[in-house]
Amino acid sequence: MEKIDWQLSTIVLLMLAGTGWGFLADCFRVFKKGRQNQILDFVFWPVSLFFLAPVIFFANWGEIRLYVWLSLGAGVIIYRKLFRRAVMLLLQRE
Repeated sequence: MEKIDWQLSTIVLLMLAGTGWGFLADCFRVFKKGRQNQILDFVFWPVSLFFLAPVIFFANWGEIRLYVWLSLGAGVIIYRKLFRRAVMLLLQRE
């Protein structure tokens, strides 16, 4: 049984990764805007895998459990509620 501080730090780390994942999705959305390129849709998922896999291996030894998905999802929700508007304004300033 793991100590509670390790479990909480794992959840926080995965929530931060979810926040970064939301940022990555918005970057791809802005980059793709106005283009009907299906390759960019496909490229998003391997890039996401290269971003999330090391975090999951570091935080949880690669075990995919329900709390991993819930923590990532909570991080994406936090990003969308707190940071998305400001990030989109910065990204669309071209």
